[in-house]
Formats: sequence, C-alpha cells, structure tokens
Amino acid sequence: MTTDSVRAAAESAFRAAHPGDRTGALIAGCRAAARVADPDHVRAFTIGKLADEEKARAREIDSWLDLHWARIAP
Repeated sequence: MTTDSVRAAAESAFRAAHPGDRTGALIAGCRAAARVADPDHVRAFTIGKLADEEKARAREIDSWLDLHWARIAP
C-alpha cells in the first residue's frame, strides 16, 4: 500500500459518493495519503485557495474517510 494508491482510491471513492465535487475528492485523497504517510500527524497537502477550503471541510471529509477507510486502504 503506497500513499499514491491510497490517494487514488480515496479520490475515486469520494468522487463516486459525491459526483461533481472534484475539490472534495482532491482533499479526501490528500488527507488519506497523509494518514498513510504519518497516521499520528495527519496534514493536508493543499496550497492556496484549496488550503482555505480544506480547513473548512476537514472535519466533514475526515468523518467520511473514517467511514470508508477499510475500502480505501484495505
């Protein structure tokens, strides 16, 4: 399991569950990759405008990742 494969799986799963929310899928992918890279210190890898949105949606997306983690990173 690599950070790239987990990121891609999270983006794909989020996109399927939330059609049209490309930004949310990107945020979910970044946060999932961060969990794999360092589970005790999750940080997003976003910059600029996307970083501002990530801060606002982090809790919502983290909850979604928690619910679907077994499918994203088996």
